[in-house]
Amino acid sequence: MYIRFQTPYQYVFIHRNVKHLLLLWKKERKRDLYIIEEENDCMLLRFPGQTYVEMVLDEIEPIFFQRLETDDGPFPAILGATFTFGDKRVGMYYHPDHPSEALYFFEIQGNQITDIPDEEYEAVVRAFMNEFPEFFVGT
Repeated sequence: MYIRFQTPYQYVFIHRNVKHLLLLWKKERKRDLYIIEEENDCMLLRFPGQTYVEMVLDEIEPIFFQRLETDDGPFPAILGATFTFGDKRVGMYYHPDHPSEALYFFEIQGNQITDIPDEEYEAVVRAFMNEFPEFFVGT
């Protein structure tokens, strides 16, 4: 079963080990946030309350949409997950048009993202794979 909303702006992401659905309604300039609970073959969308929504949006909005640079040029990127690696908060990003092609990892410092040192990057990716294996099913 597929569910579609009237807005094309639907984003599933994991933040603080909780799966969320963010809906952006551009015309109304409105945002809805739900917690996704999976039960058997069912997904339950639960509204967590306005205080929770405001807290999560305050944390993720400054870092949710990014513009990343690669050798192939700049592209938009969307936050797919946040997680902890050691004492660092890390964000996993993906290209909205090619979500399964490549994942990009950055350290989150306040309202900014910064590069992860090359010597730590592989360990960060392994930690992500261990914590969120569902991102790699079928790849």
